[in-house]
Amino acid sequence: MKNLIVALCVWMLLPALHAQPSRTDSLTSLLMGSADLKEKAVLLLQRSKAWPSTQTDKPLADAQQALALYQQTKNQEGQVDAYLQISAVYARQNQYKLALTVDSSTLELASNIHYTKGRAQALSQMARNQYSMGSLRDAEKNCQQALRLFTEAGLESETADTHNRLGIIYRRLADIPRSLKHYDEGIAVARKTGDQTLLSILYMNKANSYNEAARHEEAINMHLESVRIKEKLRDERGLMQSYNNIALVFMRMNEFEKSRSYFLQANALATRYNNKTTLGYNFSNLANLSISQKKLDSVDYFYRQSLAAFTQTGEKPGLGLVHHNYGMFLMEQQHYPESENHLREALAIRRQTEARYDIASTMNVLGGLLSRTGRKAEAERLLLESLDMLKDENSSRKKDAYKFLAEHYKSAGDYEEAYKYQAGYIAMRDTLVTQDEITGILRAQSRYEVEKKEAELALAQKDRELQAALLSQKNQQLLYLLLALALTLLLLTAFYFGYRNKKKHAAELQSKNNQIETLIRELHHRIKNNLQVVSGLLSLQSYRTENEEARQAMDEGRSRVEAMAMIHQKLYMDKELAAVDMTEYLRNLGNSLAGSFGHSPQTVETTVDLPMVTMDIDRAIPIGLIVNELITNAFKHAFAGGQQPHVQVSLQQKGNALELMVADNGRGMNETTTESQSFGMKLVRTLVQQLDGQLETTAAAGTVFRIQINNKLT
Repeated sequence: MKNLIVALCVWMLLPALHAQPSRTDSLTSLLMGSADLKEKAVLLLQRSKAWPSTQTDKPLADAQQALALYQQTKNQEGQVDAYLQISAVYARQNQYKLALTVDSSTLELASNIHYTKGRAQALSQMARNQYSMGSLRDAEKNCQQALRLFTEAGLESETADTHNRLGIIYRRLADIPRSLKHYDEGIAVARKTGDQTLLSILYMNKANSYNEAARHEEAINMHLESVRIKEKLRDERGLMQSYNNIALVFMRMNEFEKSRSYFLQANALATRYNNKTTLGYNFSNLANLSISQKKLDSVDYFYRQSLAAFTQTGEKPGLGLVHHNYGMFLMEQQHYPESENHLREALAIRRQTEARYDIASTMNVLGGLLSRTGRKAEAERLLLESLDMLKDENSSRKKDAYKFLAEHYKSAGDYEEAYKYQAGYIAMRDTLVTQDEITGILRAQSRYEVEKKEAELALAQKDRELQAALLSQKNQQLLYLLLALALTLLLLTAFYFGYRNKKKHAAELQSKNNQIETLIRELHHRIKNNLQVVSGLLSLQSYRTENEEARQAMDEGRSRVEAMAMIHQKLYMDKELAAVDMTEYLRNLGNSLAGSFGHSPQTVETTVDLPMVTMDIDRAIPIGLIVNELITNAFKHAFAGGQQPHVQVSLQQKGNALELMVADNGRGMNETTTESQSFGMKLVRTLVQQLDGQLETTAAAGTVFRIQINNKLT
């Protein structure tokens, strides 16, 4: 029973956000201690760049203050750098026209003082803003000038990055050969400099160009090259992007379940990092996937979740995209009034950003809708204006423009014009995917999975079986979900005992230590990835479940998953594969739980005072689950009446025993209360018994749980 409980704990996982030291706090301290104006200007500019991407006011204020100090000290190169940052912040606010105005002044100043790097950076930034506005030819021109200056100055990192931008521009212009050429040149420079992060980005974007050209096997291979680098760098935010892009390739290949798996992995990472932007795009992609699968009952939910995410961030490009896609879906469902509302909202938002090609795309769809509903004159005007805006493009947008115009003229009885535009549409129609390409993709994926060793393949196979079981009967989703979790538990139990066995025979396997370490690390990583999918399914199932009791049970289960996942994440990320840093672990666990209940991280105070800060997983796993249950119980039951909650967690060495203490300032709990008899408290008592410990509960100004733990597990 004891070992089964430990195995249960191993199953309960989803990685949580690693707390990172705040660079802005460090820079603020330096600023407070500095009296030198030149130094202050540098620090202000650094802090402006260090603020999170969700911030705009603070980085703008810092950059403007830095500019004023640079002007005061007559540092013109510093002024150029400050102007560049101000433009970047305006771009972050989607104020591209204002950003371009700053870029023009920056370019003029940099040229006058012969500041080559600043001049090149101004051109590069102008290109980025022009690209965002849909002025692709202007962006191309300025990016080429920036590339020449960076190359001549020997600035290799900037050179590689500019090749990457040009690759993106040419992909948007449907000039795939030139796009791939620039990616290859950027890759060559990045390899020379050893910049692995930029190399992974170049591989990912090159894969996107392959996907655009329907070269799907090459796209998958290139994406996997990017993933390998990001895994080595432990760049989970980068992996989030890659998983999304891989999912899009599989969606175009009609490999819908593979696509959904990667979307859910990306969604789990986005949830972990509270990345609303990625969540917004992810939910939109899941809506599109559901449409492709003809699972239309979930489309409305996904689009509304996407709109909610982008509404929180205020990102106009994302809002415009979702309103556009939602309107298109509603039009196909013949919900014309609601469709028109979304499309006109999308058009208004996109006109604010002045993203020309996005504007044209929405004009296409809105024009098609107006034509269908009998408003022929306005429809024709919008469709012809859209085609004119797309004259320099050779992509699906232009193809759609031809299609809608052909439909419009056909419905109007002008068959000559209809034929002309139909011919244009046929000429641009996407290349159909061949069976050989599908086979090639599956081979590529298989080669990558083989590298994960036999244990990974077993986990992957079991996951596929569970996914198939879940999808087989819609009317029994919850039952099958519980079955999947039970099977996963059994699988991870086998892994746990296998791991314990390897640990006992480490001396006998000394000659194979490197291979064992690699296997264990990969096992931790594979478990993490597969359980991200399980967590995503739990989350989606919770959203769809109407029964409040069932929803609460799934949410509590997911909370336990999230608590225990931190351990496997750390075992994978750290050099030590069998011991957990309890200080960091308990702090991250407390922060994660506080955030899930809408409280600040400061709500949970953690203290660890041990001779050795690390702890083996035999004790770390049940201790982590105990802390999760007690903190969750406090947030659910202890606080009422608007009081400011505060939870203390401490883990200390006391004599020959460990003392775990969890205390809250809530209303108190006694043995007669309902929560004291809950499943969570029963689990706590079972885990305490497993640790050969004793539980003491006291209630005064709140509730205090003290657990004395034998320092040696039996």
